[in-house]
Amino acid sequence: MRERLPLPSRIQNAPSLELGLELYYGAFLDLNSCRPIGMDEGPIPWIAIFDYCDRLGIEGEQREDMFHHVRVLDLAYFEFKSSKRPKGGK
Repeated sequence: MRERLPLPSRIQNAPSLELGLELYYGAFLDLNSCRPIGMDEGPIPWIAIFDYCDRLGIEGEQREDMFHHVRVLDLAYFEFKSSKRPKGGK
């Protein structure tokens, strides 16, 4: 039975993407599986972004934007992960 409970605040207050940025966010989510994992996760490789753009036919300025946005999202991802680690832990 489904109850009529309010949405959690993190869903109610979720950030919204500006129009057109969903392409880059979707690419980040797709490319997340390409990151190297050894002792810890590494950044999304340049070649993975390049290949992704090739497969989707993304060229020119939009390709440059893809590299920029995926890298910025990757940095934010690592900052978020770092903020969730216990102090003094890895």
